[in-house]
Amino acid sequence: MALSALAPDYMYRGFFEIFGKIAEETNAIYAATILPQPLAVAIAENAVNCVIVEGGHGNIQVAPISFALIREGLVALNRGGAEANAITRELLKDMGYGDVAREEYAVEVVKRAVGLVPRNLKESIKAARENPDKFVAKVRLSPITEIEIPREYAWTRFLIGEIVFNPRHEEFKSYIDQSRIKIEDAVVGDVTLYGEMDLASAIISSLRSVSLEVQERVASNVILSGGAFKWDVPPGLEEYAVNSVEKIRIMLGEANRELAARAGVKMVKDPQYSVWRGSVIYGYALPLSLKWDNINKEGWYIYK
Repeated sequence: MALSALAPDYMYRGFFEIFGKIAEETNAIYAATILPQPLAVAIAENAVNCVIVEGGHGNIQVAPISFALIREGLVALNRGGAEANAITRELLKDMGYGDVAREEYAVEVVKRAVGLVPRNLKESIKAARENPDKFVAKVRLSPITEIEIPREYAWTRFLIGEIVFNPRHEEFKSYIDQSRIKIEDAVVGDVTLYGEMDLASAIISSLRSVSLEVQERVASNVILSGGAFKWDVPPGLEEYAVNSVEKIRIMLGEANRELAARAGVKMVKDPQYSVWRGSVIYGYALPLSLKWDNINKEGWYIYK
């Protein structure tokens, strides 16, 4: 199994206990092991030196790896797909679709169907306000339920994607001030999860903790994974919307041109399943003779 790189010791113990009960009841489990999610992605991608940016529903982990996870360089953001869902829900309410906004499944479908990652938020919003007919959209949720993004709300499609990458925009301020969405720091053990830090700053902060000897090799391979980075660009909107890889390239270029010129950014083939593929590969490769070590957090926890 794979856990967040931030997972405290009690989570490891808890999962081993759960599998222990299953082993007792079913006689089907011989051993279990746990690895950090970013390391699982690196294994799935066969990447030895890299920065893994794993965007899940609840948080985003930026983790540098050089043969092993560099824990000092781990930077965590207290947002992910859930915040994109939250802003989608509030926008649906504003458009008069309060009944749809109550259903998590419907919110997820709408987010995926209409959410856009802007090339530049202000410029994309300006274009959508000047020519809203180009940005309106319809979403069929069922054979009898369809919603339409009206002309006056066409520009808000860009808020759905942008909140994952950078919530530090005045367009989000009213939602935050009214407590309609929460973007705030959180503390897990001795690690702070930053709410408003943009992704480029998170990547740069992570790289600062990597030794100079391997820093450039690590920075040259930035790998995006996770459902929070799965965004499409509709035909005809390429001038205003981008995918996650291009968005990170743009953000890095604005923050540090030299780093952007050297950094290679790519997306895994299956962003929602890369962690689990890496976990399977790890399980096959890990010798069964290697027993679980609580300090290094590797090896097999044997039940029989």
